[in-house]
Amino acid sequence: MKVLSFLVLIALVMSAVRADIYMHCPPGSNNRNQEEGQNAQQQNRLFNSQNNARGGYCRGGAMEWYEKSILPIQWTQQHACGSDQTDCNVVLQYMCTDINTAADYESMRDGTTTNRIENTLEATSARSTNEFQYGLHEDYYHYSNCSKRFRNKGLFTATQNPGDAATKTRQQPNSDRYGFECPEERDYYPYWAPSPWKDIAIFTDNKDLCKMYKKESQNVKEKYYCALPSTANTLAPIIETDCTQAGGVWTKVPSHGIDAPECLKAEWNAVNHLGNSLNSGAPNTYNWSLPHSGMEPCIATGSCACVVRVRYNISSSDIDGWGFMDSTFNGRNSPITNDPTVQVAGANLTLELNTAQIGRTFQDRSHIFRIKSRPKDLKNAKIWNLTVKGKRGNIQQAYPAVEYQFVPSQLHIKINEYIHWQWTGCDFNPQGNAGGGKDQTDRHNAVQIKSLNHNIPMTDDEVTKDNRLFESDETRLFMAYLNQKGCKNATQLLEDHPNSADDREQDSQNCMRLNAAPTQFDGGVYKMKKTGSFYYMSTRNNNFSNRNQKGAIHVDPILKKWEIGLIAAGGTLFVGMAATAGSLFFARTHPHSGANRFFAKVPVLNKAL
Repeated sequence: MKVLSFLVLIALVMSAVRADIYMHCPPGSNNRNQEEGQNAQQQNRLFNSQNNARGGYCRGGAMEWYEKSILPIQWTQQHACGSDQTDCNVVLQYMCTDINTAADYESMRDGTTTNRIENTLEATSARSTNEFQYGLHEDYYHYSNCSKRFRNKGLFTATQNPGDAATKTRQQPNSDRYGFECPEERDYYPYWAPSPWKDIAIFTDNKDLCKMYKKESQNVKEKYYCALPSTANTLAPIIETDCTQAGGVWTKVPSHGIDAPECLKAEWNAVNHLGNSLNSGAPNTYNWSLPHSGMEPCIATGSCACVVRVRYNISSSDIDGWGFMDSTFNGRNSPITNDPTVQVAGANLTLELNTAQIGRTFQDRSHIFRIKSRPKDLKNAKIWNLTVKGKRGNIQQAYPAVEYQFVPSQLHIKINEYIHWQWTGCDFNPQGNAGGGKDQTDRHNAVQIKSLNHNIPMTDDEVTKDNRLFESDETRLFMAYLNQKGCKNATQLLEDHPNSADDREQDSQNCMRLNAAPTQFDGGVYKMKKTGSFYYMSTRNNNFSNRNQKGAIHVDPILKKWEIGLIAAGGTLFVGMAATAGSLFFARTHPHSGANRFFAKVPVLNKAL
């Protein structure tokens, strides 16, 4: 157990404080599906987020991104990272399945209901019309195996007394089930048993751990489990010798066969704050280069269903997490207890402390998205995904989500690189939330403006061939009007609703408000052929002094002016040095020459003669 304990005790540890994490791009579900209320109805639908039920974005149409394109992952976390107030890690992971070949029990989907899937094989095949009824991320056997495996008893559990199975942890000592998630796999990283999750990146406030994280990642390292006979009446051991003694077979699961995750210093975030990084002033962001078909074969067949998971692990110095505090500190030996009374200057004070929350993991996950192969004309192109995050409503109504924003809001690219415009939304936001157009709906468009300080689109006369964001008038119309059909003009709307401007705004065929647009919009991929800065906004959602939905695209030349100058200076210096070296060589080999007499008078160089 000592060898295993060394590995698992360097797993990430978490804190006693409430420290929610919410993913905003791609939209995190926080277990929400398409319910209309402020809160997600079932917090055990797919996973244990530990977050406030008010978080999450309702499900819209599934987005499709090109392989190897750049997708910004953005999130907010409540209780800091990258500072001296907490010990923390943020782990980004993904998982894909082939919907053409996967069995029902392993085929990932969002489902149509808000209910948690039942713990039976039959439930994994249940359908509502032509769609799967229940959402599913981890497969049925992932949880089944977890429930039949010993938990790691070398771990620090403080005063908690979890049961024997891996479905129970210090954070979750009860038997609650969240989808088919394995609680122990959720709470600890790196995990010692096989996991379907593939690592993208790790943010840590202790970069000394990066070498270990990369080495232990299942991306590059095989994992093992104990396969017991079907007649066994014991939990599966997690040590090879114990497995053999129990009559089991110690079975290897190969690594995922992809690169080790990137490991980075965590951005500085404030405590008690769901906001941007204090280092950069920008949202917490990781630009993910999406998998290619060599990593996920289903990309080549157009049948990949994928999901992203972000986990936030936080701890305090009251427990020696990075010092590998283990099970010898459990029970009476625990340095922490529930709501202890301590003495300060001779007075007794009671603390708010829960040992089930000392060492804690929070998470959020995206809805299902697709990754598709590239067409021939984009095979070697660099593609940046430009999308939308946010939720209908003012800042108070949307919280802990954010108001609408383009992502990236400031996109810096090189000339001849590509932008893929795409976003999604839903029709199930809470009734009455502030916003333009039809109530409860998310819709977005993109029209060009002169600067980020402008709120009225550029007119047809103001858009020229030299300053236009979109290359053609057809594309400009498409991005503004979203190819809406069956539209009513202003006269028709007035005839249908003569006494109510609000009814005219709410009319489903009011295309001026984007009401006839679909929830999911794919604007296509466009090559940026001109350098310069271009600005745009959404006509439906940008509302000066209320909501701001604008973006900027900065297209730079392949080499900036200072880079060209540096290269030119370097070239001039190289030529000069080469000429000097040649002349010096001539002077050295011709001692009676004028060159020799010249260099003889030059300090330092005269020593080479």
